[in-house]
Amino acid sequence: MLELEDGKGIISHVNEYNYLGVRITKAGNHEPEITDSINRGRAALIKLNSILWDRDVTPKTKTHIYHAIVKSTITYAAETGCLQSKNGSKTKITKMDFGRRSARISRKDKIKNAIIKQKMNIVRSILDDIKTKQLQWYGHVQRMEEGRLPKEVVKWCPLGRRKRGRPKLTWAEGIRGLMGEKGLMGLE
Repeated sequence: MLELEDGKGIISHVNEYNYLGVRITKAGNHEPEITDSINRGRAALIKLNSILWDRDVTPKTKTHIYHAIVKSTITYAAETGCLQSKNGSKTKITKMDFGRRSARISRKDKIKNAIIKQKMNIVRSILDDIKTKQLQWYGHVQRMEEGRLPKEVVKWCPLGRRKRGRPKLTWAEGIRGLMGEKGLMGLE
């Protein structure tokens, strides 16, 4: 428990809390939040099932529905999370599930994903969108004036030692990797 200086409140220590719909954990682990957002997107997809299988709804309309509901649900607050390969594959599966339902193709039909992508004109993956959002957020923070809290947090290096074993990939390391992939390393 921590009492505020003005005596108007008390802040208690917790292991996790929700802030603006994002779960923040004491350990700094983004895994539960990313998993929750993927599950919320899948739940939205299930609720849209009757619309996606409807013959009267055009593929263009289905794509607009996807971008407005499912994709926005999954990518909400994704700028600050560090994507692990496990969650990356879950987002790909969700995108292909949408494509299958929209194309009215069951998994029992055993049609390859490449054919469904071509039929539904799926070009970008959710991972590409998340990576783009992360780079945009990084650029936004870098353009902030000195002293702003987000910029200080990005620059902050915690004291002490890390635990034994292979260290977890940090957000900043992930951004550096993305910048290397895109050939943006000289812009730091």
